[in-house]
Amino acid sequence: MPTRETKKMSEEELVALLHNNKRVAIQPLLDKYGDALYGVVLNIVHAQELAEDVMQETFVKVWKNADSYNAEKGRLFTWLVNIARYTAIDKIRTVKFKENQKTISLDRTVYENEQLSEEMEVQDVGLRAVINSLEEKYRSLIDLLYLQGFTQTEAAEALNIPLGTVKTRSITAIAQ
Repeated sequence: MPTRETKKMSEEELVALLHNNKRVAIQPLLDKYGDALYGVVLNIVHAQELAEDVMQETFVKVWKNADSYNAEKGRLFTWLVNIARYTAIDKIRTVKFKENQKTISLDRTVYENEQLSEEMEVQDVGLRAVINSLEEKYRSLIDLLYLQGFTQTEAAEALNIPLGTVKTRSITAIAQ
């Protein structure tokens, strides 16, 4: 919560505090300019959570780059607004880049799956030719087990044959 003392501090006092003791200066800067900076950031990022992240990053940059502020080049508030604005723009770029990467990754996955699907269809044609060359009792069993995904028990029930016969026929069919 801002105190009266920090709200009343002049820009020169804040600059002196910033140059002399950067860590102590952050809270008075936040008290005096935080609301205005947050408004600027929120207008850029349009999301409260992102705005809070940007504010934190902004004040870390202020703390690290306090020595780069020059009062002759402009007001402290202008310097803070520029840091906040550029940090917000960078955050938006980062978020959009990550979203774009997800889209690219999804597109790549779809493309790879299409290629894999085409390869599987080609292999499937060869497999079907081999299965079709089997006797009917083996062909129907292999179709149920390997192409339709039946368990051996389910195949035994579907073909109305004992489970042992299913096992024997599947081994025989594979050996052929």
